[in-house]
Amino acid sequence: MSKPVILCVDDERIILSSLKSQLLNSLEDSYQIELAESGEEALEIIEELRESQTELPLIIADQIMGGMYGDELLTRIKTLLPQTHSIMLTGQASAESVGEAVNKAGLFRYIAKPWEEEDLLLTVQTALQSYNHQKDLLRQDCYQSAINQILQLVLAPISFEEKLSQALAVSLSARCFSRISKGSIYVVDIGLPDSEQLEMKLISQANHGDVPSYGKDFKEADKTVQLVSESYYRAPILLQDRVLGFLYIYVSPSYCDSPQAKAFLSSVCHTLAGMIRICQYNLTLENHSAQLEQLVKKRTEELHQALRKQEQLNDIFLEANKKLDYFATTDELTGLMNRRCFFEHADREASRAQRYSRKTMLVMLDIDFFKEVNDSFGHQAGDCVLSEIAKVMSDNIREHDTIGRVGGEEFAIVMPETDMKEGEELCERIRLAVSSTEIMISSVGISVSVSMGVSEVRSDELTISGAMIRADQALYDSKHKGRNLISRN
Repeated sequence: MSKPVILCVDDERIILSSLKSQLLNSLEDSYQIELAESGEEALEIIEELRESQTELPLIIADQIMGGMYGDELLTRIKTLLPQTHSIMLTGQASAESVGEAVNKAGLFRYIAKPWEEEDLLLTVQTALQSYNHQKDLLRQDCYQSAINQILQLVLAPISFEEKLSQALAVSLSARCFSRISKGSIYVVDIGLPDSEQLEMKLISQANHGDVPSYGKDFKEADKTVQLVSESYYRAPILLQDRVLGFLYIYVSPSYCDSPQAKAFLSSVCHTLAGMIRICQYNLTLENHSAQLEQLVKKRTEELHQALRKQEQLNDIFLEANKKLDYFATTDELTGLMNRRCFFEHADREASRAQRYSRKTMLVMLDIDFFKEVNDSFGHQAGDCVLSEIAKVMSDNIREHDTIGRVGGEEFAIVMPETDMKEGEELCERIRLAVSSTEIMISSVGISVSVSMGVSEVRSDELTISGAMIRADQALYDSKHKGRNLISRN
């Protein structure tokens, strides 16, 4: 199996050579780096990759090139390979061309020339991680879709042999096996009693040719999905710990064993076992009494209940993950970022400000005389005040500003791309908005004010800690001077 390819496109060979060297040093031997000196050459390479079914996770393209421009190339590649991520690397791209690449080509990121190697490699690694995550999601969707299709076959009004044939075809269509789509299914003779079963017979086969033994080398103690001789998967079809058959799926010689593939095949075999049992019931119904008919209905209902229970468990699991993510990053009372999440975000902004020499402000904000609100009206009223003030502040910051609750009545705001004058103007807007807000508590209107301290993240600071210390001191100055004030440090 060929290694995934990263394609670099630029009409300057020295740029291509530099890109390749940096990528190889960072990615080691995990990816193959291909180079193209024009958009036309890049499309030819992509066509060859598609014919050989070689992955192209990422393309890095210049904008200004002879012939086809970068945004046009990336748009065409997006049509051919929708999952491929793209990075535009140029020093002359206009806002219009970048916007074209973002809107039509799904541009992952634009990086200006000359680039910083660390920034480029971090962007490449992030893009590759995004691609692989997206690929994993697609694979899981494919597995789930295949299982759903096979489940629909369980009660389909077709013969047992047709069900297995279609189930085999659906299994081979999953995104993990060889391109030859070769496999087979052996099962017991469902027309014979268990005591008379001597061997299994081939029921369904795709891409006829040599097929393996139906499992005579199979050890009774080992009833799991196995990659046998690195050439095919052997998955036992089990029903109540009894082997009713085998599913064989061939793989390419360079295939790597996958827990996800094993889990998928195990689920397929579980469903095939349900098919076999239902078929046995149907044959028995033709020869036995109505009592057995009730047993069939009972077993069928058990299967449906198991599927419904599994769906419910999946829903519970997804909902639990959403709640865990929410509580890990969000202050439950105000809906703002919690302290840990805010300072992680603020540190990233400080690092970005230092890297690109951009102004960033940090504001520490405290509600004045908040203890008197709790003492006079109770802690529930205090919670209401915190929630309302958080909403007022959120309504008055800009889209790219971030606010978090970092203490009881203490908040912090990080303002990227902002100098001291702009930061103080925004703080004044928040201060006025808070002081003019009346909060109703049991038919009583409460007005509060806030004190603020603002500090700039200095050019030599990679984290927000220094600015936070200075902003805290400025906040203390505002409190000391009489509150409802803004101080700088």
